[in-house]
Amino acid sequence: MIFLSLIAVLAIIYWSNNTASMLQRDGWFIWLLNRARSLPSAASFPLLPMIVVFILPLLVVMIAIWTIVHFLSANFLFFLYVPVLLYSLGRGDFLAEVNNYIATANRGDSVLASKLVDDLRGHAEDDNDINTTNDWKSLHAQALKVIGYRGFERTFAVLFWFVIAGAVGALLYRMSAIYREQTAPHSNEAVLAEKWLWLIEFPAVRLMGLTWAFVGNFDSCPLRDSVLDTENSSMTILNNSLRGALGAPTDLYIKTTVEVSADVTPEELEEAAEEIAEAVIEAEEIAQETIEDLVGITLSPQAEPAYSFALVKSSVPLYSRSLLFWVGAIAFATLFI
Repeated sequence: MIFLSLIAVLAIIYWSNNTASMLQRDGWFIWLLNRARSLPSAASFPLLPMIVVFILPLLVVMIAIWTIVHFLSANFLFFLYVPVLLYSLGRGDFLAEVNNYIATANRGDSVLASKLVDDLRGHAEDDNDINTTNDWKSLHAQALKVIGYRGFERTFAVLFWFVIAGAVGALLYRMSAIYREQTAPHSNEAVLAEKWLWLIEFPAVRLMGLTWAFVGNFDSCPLRDSVLDTENSSMTILNNSLRGALGAPTDLYIKTTVEVSADVTPEELEEAAEEIAEAVIEAEEIAQETIEDLVGITLSPQAEPAYSFALVKSSVPLYSRSLLFWVGAIAFATLFI
């Protein structure tokens, strides 16, 4: 039922995106969250509201699954899986929002473009905490970073947990994302929500990076660094993976560690700076060929902001290829189960 439900949901989204929007009403969850926050012990035990708002809906779904399997048949789970998966997908039209940013950038409206990036970011954690940009190069870099995470959060992470744990897994992830969005920034509750969401996203983020490597530029993807990275947020790790798949320089690629002490000479520091510059140039040469293949235009790696804007535009087809890759992989695996 997992694969059949997945195909049905993708077909519904493709032919009638409004159907998902009608199901994605979060008022009940917000009401339940407010009730949980009003519990007497919630102030001294911030974890309590999160436990309550997760356990109760998941318990209802598990009871529904048991009832269907026990009294009807496992085949009837299809009629439960489809609406739960539709509800669990991300809010809004991701492709429409990305295309809106691209159209705004083409018009040269930096104020509106910056607002669109901030709206798309929401409460998602950003290691660099960059909410304002002064030029198109920085704005496009932030847009690519936010797009990389939101595309993952709205679709891939949900499908990952749906395949792993069925309706329970998909619903748990969506409730975790909604809970993070409903917390006050930098509060204890927000920190707790971020840590939990980072944990539940951990395997899916690494798999997303591997998928981008398969459908993009495998050589420049920082796969090993991403897998072992336990310091950065999901957004930063996905950004490095996405940029690597597009053949662009990444923070992990150009990073050079220099231990500054009393014994370090100016000549050694200058040599380290030259190595970083060479790494950037090499990465940009790789990126030029990749971007030209993806968007079909000729660019100079130093031609900013056109180069950064091309990365944003080329991220959209990369998502489509990633989705097709896993639909095919799941279909192939289903034949042998």
